[in-house]
Amino acid sequence: MQINTFTLLMIIKMQKINFFTLMLLGLFFMGCSLSPGMNMDTNSGWLSEEYIYVDKNKQKKISIELVNYKLIKELEGIGKKPYQIGKGDKIGVVVWGLPDVFPQASLNVQNATRTVNTDGTMYFPYSGSIQAEKKTQVQLREDLTLELSKYFNEPQLDISVVEFNSQKVYILGEVTAPKILPITETPLSLSDALGEVLGLNTNTSDASEVFIIRQPFNGENERIFRADLSSPAGFLITSEFYLLPYDIVYVNPKGITNWNRVISQFFPFSSFLNSLDNLREN
Repeated sequence: MQINTFTLLMIIKMQKINFFTLMLLGLFFMGCSLSPGMNMDTNSGWLSEEYIYVDKNKQKKISIELVNYKLIKELEGIGKKPYQIGKGDKIGVVVWGLPDVFPQASLNVQNATRTVNTDGTMYFPYSGSIQAEKKTQVQLREDLTLELSKYFNEPQLDISVVEFNSQKVYILGEVTAPKILPITETPLSLSDALGEVLGLNTNTSDASEVFIIRQPFNGENERIFRADLSSPAGFLITSEFYLLPYDIVYVNPKGITNWNRVISQFFPFSSFLNSLDNLREN
């Protein structure tokens, strides 16, 4: 894997790295130095492989789906839904027309911001603890308006997400500047994500082997996609492929035939992620 100490230090500096990020990077680098025979099928070359085993007993395998217009049509709407608020997000709430109770000084970001707690609730005066997790901004505004209506006539509210902290995607492998990107209210396409990391490393990347590893989310099954960005047509398609929370985009290096040694280490990533979330909440 051609990523040096300087690059790693830059990732740490840019991301203000925490325990979770360190564990993820450790998992990534471990995958780059695995010995042969770990959770992989070695009976065929890349051109004939259409799946990858994701358990040590080779009982479960996931098909690798090529990103094309047919797949884009199947996934239409996924990734473009309104943002759902999550734990750790910071929500800005402004109440208009009640300066005695909610002074205009609350327009200051620090005073107007509420954090979604680890149990998914958010506290707001006269409403108490209100469920915020998995709600859109519109839904949360409606719920807060209903609660405040018990004390005030026709309260007018503004709701906004000031900091998007709960949902992320991971861009790893042979890109110019690997990093973790937040999912926000603006849908994030694969091409936009690659633009955020300054594109593929032109010296070390295999542009035909860009993998999107999708963990179970909101009832979806885990899936693996492969995008071929070795031609301009591939880039056109990626602008219509939208990422979901916890997606891992992995760009394979040139000349690595056993690419699945690395990919298999991301499964079951969802269990790993949940374990870390539990550690942080406790």
